[in-house]
Amino acid sequence: MRQTVRLSSAIARKSLGTNIHYTETLEDGSIFVSRAPKILPEVGEADLPPPIRTRAAPANKSLTDEEKRELVKLRNTDPARWTVSKLAKKYGIPSQLVLMTAPCPRWRQQEIQQDADKEWEKLGYKKRLIRLNRLRRRLLW
Repeated sequence: MRQTVRLSSAIARKSLGTNIHYTETLEDGSIFVSRAPKILPEVGEADLPPPIRTRAAPANKSLTDEEKRELVKLRNTDPARWTVSKLAKKYGIPSQLVLMTAPCPRWRQQEIQQDADKEWEKLGYKKRLIRLNRLRRRLLW
């Protein structure tokens, strides 16, 4: 019976084109057929395809006290021009660090809120209803 099994696996290998790496007879008499190698081959960096993204890891740059003062000054004088992303690019730091070092001034937050209120007043009944329902659904997450 073992010869027929080996013969059938050999036939299966040829006819189906399956890549059977090894067969093993277990203690209970059943045959274990593996299509994956028992020992995986060593793969080096040269064997891998080129990386999809070539983005470098962000450097953990720390700001000096003078840079921090300048960042806060720029953010407070003209926050519309010196946005978080522009300051992050200028100093080469993550945007979260800009937000922690120099948060948006209160007067600018109030301007943004007033602009948003004006836009809300311009909306019609249906658009307001749709946005309110969207907010309610989001709160249920």
